[in-house]
Amino acid sequence: MHVALPLAMMGLIYWISSLPGSPAPDDATAGTVFDWIPPWLQNTLHVPLYAALAWAWRWALAAWLKAPAARSPAVCAITLAYALFDEWHQSWVPGRYASLTDIVLDFAGALFGIWLAAWLGRREIAVGGGSTFV
Repeated sequence: MHVALPLAMMGLIYWISSLPGSPAPDDATAGTVFDWIPPWLQNTLHVPLYAALAWAWRWALAAWLKAPAARSPAVCAITLAYALFDEWHQSWVPGRYASLTDIVLDFAGALFGIWLAAWLGRREIAVGGGSTFV
């Protein structure tokens, strides 16, 4: 049931992407979140969000792909495919649009998450421990 974590994270990303970018004047819902978060911060948040998603997929796939070298390309492909899907989905949400910049930031986050998980995993092994989360 390891896939529950990355799937839940994907659901959260989908929900966030479903929030309208510019709510109607009489709408007091969470869609106004984009009004008070500066665009540069919204873009920057793609990196840690997709790094966490990649980390979660790397952990989840460990049950099927034992070799870390085999996991990394799979994690990268899954995370990039989801980034592309999410941008496409976002293009249908009122006040939102698809962005190549977002996809690049998502991919950078995925690569960072994969690298960080591998680096921390090697450090744990080097000091005699072992990690079930990387």
